[in-house]
Amino acid sequence: MTPDAVVLPELRPELTLHAGPMRFGDRNWVIYDPIRHRYFQVSHDAFALLKLWKAGEIDVFRARVETQLDRCVDASEIEALTTFLFANNLTLTPAGGDVLNYARQIKRQHQGVWQRMMHQYLFFRVPLCRPHRFLEATLPVVEPLYSRFMFWIVVVLSVVGLYLTARQWNVFSATFVDFLSPSGLLAYGVALVALKILHELGHAYTATRAGVRVNTMGVAFMLLMPILFTDVSDASRLRSRQQKVAIAGAGMAVELAIAGIATFIWAFLPDGPMRSVAFVVATTSWILSLMINLNPLMRFDGYYLLADAWGIENLQSRSFAIGRWKLREALFGLEAAPPEVFPIWTRFWLIVYAFATWIYRLFLFIGIALLVYHLFFKAAGLLLFIVEIFWFIGRPILSELSEWWKMKHDIAKRGSSWITVLVFLGTLVGLSVPWSATVYVPAVAVSSDAFEVFPPRSARVVDLRFETGTVAEAGMPLMTLASPDLEFEIAATKQKIALSEARLLRVAGDLRDRATRMITEQELVRSQAKLVNLEKERERLEVVAPHAGVVTDTLSGLNVGDWVDAETRIARVVSTRALEAHGYIHEDDVWKVDVGQAAVFVPEDPLLASRRGRVGLVSEAGAEDLKIRYLSTVFGGAVPSDAGDDGEIKPRSGRYFLQVELNGEPMQRVVRGTVLLDGHPESILPAAWRRVMQVLVREMNF
Repeated sequence: MTPDAVVLPELRPELTLHAGPMRFGDRNWVIYDPIRHRYFQVSHDAFALLKLWKAGEIDVFRARVETQLDRCVDASEIEALTTFLFANNLTLTPAGGDVLNYARQIKRQHQGVWQRMMHQYLFFRVPLCRPHRFLEATLPVVEPLYSRFMFWIVVVLSVVGLYLTARQWNVFSATFVDFLSPSGLLAYGVALVALKILHELGHAYTATRAGVRVNTMGVAFMLLMPILFTDVSDASRLRSRQQKVAIAGAGMAVELAIAGIATFIWAFLPDGPMRSVAFVVATTSWILSLMINLNPLMRFDGYYLLADAWGIENLQSRSFAIGRWKLREALFGLEAAPPEVFPIWTRFWLIVYAFATWIYRLFLFIGIALLVYHLFFKAAGLLLFIVEIFWFIGRPILSELSEWWKMKHDIAKRGSSWITVLVFLGTLVGLSVPWSATVYVPAVAVSSDAFEVFPPRSARVVDLRFETGTVAEAGMPLMTLASPDLEFEIAATKQKIALSEARLLRVAGDLRDRATRMITEQELVRSQAKLVNLEKERERLEVVAPHAGVVTDTLSGLNVGDWVDAETRIARVVSTRALEAHGYIHEDDVWKVDVGQAAVFVPEDPLLASRRGRVGLVSEAGAEDLKIRYLSTVFGGAVPSDAGDDGEIKPRSGRYFLQVELNGEPMQRVVRGTVLLDGHPESILPAAWRRVMQVLVREMNF
């Protein structure tokens, strides 16, 4: 027993006790502090002791309990109750009897400017009205909405509406995409405001029906985003858990009812403004109710529904206390008593809830920090990002670590603690030791010399001298083409040359020809140059192999007499001399690879054998676009990329071109696969640190 508890302190006279809901078969009780407008839930045993509580000697109090309750009360029970009363300032004098302690408590609780800025920047409330009289006066008007008849009407309309909408789902989903525009987002904003007002009125009217006074309604700001709120804290006085659940779920019930009716109306309306309004109201209501309000991991309606259904006030703080106790027991085996006694399955689910909330908050606060970073200019955004991460993630972790430090002597005595330390050190070593790092590079295997056969112009096939698999020598004729248009142009050009030459020969006898001599000479030169080009083009109609190789990828169904155009590929001549793999390595892995390093190319086709080789080239600059389109995700490859408006394929992250010289016979077609490289070993911790520094350096480039 602590010295402060030798004499029982006197309770504040303005406190009142109210019966609360049943929990685990016992009636709970609520202490109401009217000065601070706060409620404190206590067990039935604590309530029985408080009824007999009088300031004075503990022995007298224990004798009174034994006489009137016919049971013994030990010192630890009185100490726990006294500590609870002192901690919540429910006594006339604080612990130690020094009234100045209350002033010191208030001073400790008083937040500095920095703390107020942090808390108010994240969340603060602005009360707008005290609606109690209005709600009581208008309650008879909305009372019919609570009838069983209205409930079944809404249910039937919602089910029918969902069924009919499911039959028109393609139209419904396409309409949703159409509203992702400035005017559509404005419509959603207006619908959101209207729905949130009705949502809060649902809470307010349901509380008023249950006899709960609605003290204030107003606007709360979370990250400067406005959210309506209704103060129904007096619902803690209710004895009926069903009433408390009804108040917590009333807002969602209103939104779901509106969503069901709007969905029903949408299914019957023709296209037009009214159907658009019904669509916006329906989608906004469904999304808000099912995706946001039902979330029990944040203090929205879902949280209060869960707390009331469970019958556990202050669910998060109490589950967090149980979660911290379980964490310490799992790590150190302290064999300490839990902060509260719950049935085993209730305690299990409270622990699950606590850990789920912590994990959810970790990702949520990281997301909020990123959002804050992008909402402000870079310097302020980066500062606020760091502050958010420290305040909402780092600070709770440091607080828990400080508690562990206070218990260091007890922790050091436990064998489980040393197992935890060894596991931690082993994990740290595992993260710090450089392991062999295999680098995976999406690539294609191609011949170093591959000639694609295209006709020089639209022409008719006169002679074919190849087929797939034909081994061609350098300069070997592959096909002969004929172009009547080209022959006509050659003949016309020759005629024009002959005409120009004839006019120049009679210059001496023709005054007119003498006057145009210079023009005629220029026309002759142009015609002769054109004839040379046309004859070269005719020579190109005799298609030859530019180098020795194997003919592959021949045009299917090509025969003598067929016509082909200049954009039709006839075949490919793949060199038999060398084979290479071309790919794009991620920017994080470039430093791990050296020229001359051994590599293996694994084809995507499992029937093809792997090829070994060596790195021949790693580009020094990142690729702005992917020249090898086979590797883009747009065309089924493995490099994440997007098609730009200009037709170029842009990688989503930094990529560097990689060339690997492969051994073995060349492949007769382009083969997609992966290049495997044994990169320089790197441990996980330095890799993570390097990545963080890359992001910081990039983002600090103001």
